[in-house]
Amino acid sequence: MQIGRAIATFGHESRCLALVLGRAARGLPGAPRGSVIGQLGTLALSALPLVGIAALFAGMVIALQTSVQLARLGSGHLVADVVSVSLVRELAPIFTALLMAGKAGAGLASELGMVVLSGQAQAMRALSIDIDRELIAPRVFAVIAGTVLLTMAAILLGLLGGMLLGAAQVGISPVHYLNRAIDALAPIDFAVGLIKSLGFGIIIASLGCSWGLKAKTDASELGRHTMNAVVLASFVVLVSDHIMTSLIEASLG
Repeated sequence: MQIGRAIATFGHESRCLALVLGRAARGLPGAPRGSVIGQLGTLALSALPLVGIAALFAGMVIALQTSVQLARLGSGHLVADVVSVSLVRELAPIFTALLMAGKAGAGLASELGMVVLSGQAQAMRALSIDIDRELIAPRVFAVIAGTVLLTMAAILLGLLGGMLLGAAQVGISPVHYLNRAIDALAPIDFAVGLIKSLGFGIIIASLGCSWGLKAKTDASELGRHTMNAVVLASFVVLVSDHIMTSLIEASLG
């Protein structure tokens, strides 16, 4: 019974996600460029300090834990290899997406939810204003682009944090650490990380808009929808991470 309800909910949310993406794609050609850039700064790039600090410390923690375990095996010189690959392919995209789910997902759900609750959406439709062009498209594509850009920043700062602590912990020079990290990484590693961030951005933007556009009767329902958008986006990001990793690894052979 619970499994059937979960499958039905997943199917419903998948359909809503596809509908939001379709509406955003339809409204993008006529969307004001300034609106897209403004939403990119508000919803995504404003999170750069948070993501940057988190990435820096995440790289340091990963390097610390990895160096301790590898030192026991007499392979401390492999710290840079392990940290760089795991950070680029997996950790930077996933924690960036989770932070974006909490910030951008909540922002989309609450902002659009207030538009629906206050009756502004109905007024816009009455005035023949295209909601897809004015509200949905700028926000969806700003969150998608912002997630990719923040993931790139998280990769760079995470590698920097790993270099700072890893070099100190293992006792090798930062230059040698950086050279090992560069040798360990291949273009496909960066491609995997950015493909994942693109998918995560689509999920966060679509679910945030979907829950924001749902009908509401009062402020408490707005709060519940905002919470649902954040929780569901975080859950779907984690599930989709496994699915994308499996598909990518299978395609790479």
